[in-house]
Amino acid sequence: MDVWEQRKLKKYFKERSERSGKGEMLSVTINDGVVKASSLKRKDNSSSDKSNYKLVRKGDIAYNSMRMWQGASGTSPYSGIVSPAYTIITPINNIVVDFFAYQFKMKSSLYKFQKYSQGLTSDTWNLKFPLLREIKMIAPNKNEQIKIVCLLKKLDSTIASNQRHPFLLKIRPRPPP
Repeated sequence: MDVWEQRKLKKYFKERSERSGKGEMLSVTINDGVVKASSLKRKDNSSSDKSNYKLVRKGDIAYNSMRMWQGASGTSPYSGIVSPAYTIITPINNIVVDFFAYQFKMKSSLYKFQKYSQGLTSDTWNLKFPLLREIKMIAPNKNEQIKIVCLLKKLDSTIASNQRHPFLLKIRPRPPP
């Protein structure tokens, strides 16, 4: 298979519906994807009874159902638990999860997520898995997915490295003639 195929997301992912009250609390952010909740500088609003929290395994994609259209998703580098308000998807085919995680952040994908979300206003838009699974995405074969992800991770690393050195990003004025 050398061509890029457009398929519904249900061909690539299924919803993980396992529940657990045990495990490290994770959170899904727009900028950083899945992070340890303890790393965030915000008040812990989680329920004291976490028995209904959703289980996330390393390599799953977790997303905020009410903020997917803004890019609140990411591949989890951890196993843990998240609020029942989040949706967890896990790959069912031979795919590179990070390829889809990058694709989920693209403007064209965010537009699709907004279009498929239900609710009257942006404050109530919600994209649960039964709707997400019907969205079509395009993907190449696994080897191409790997190459694309490697390139994008290198770019991310280069950008992050340059951001640590702000003097490299400043435009220096030319000396007067």
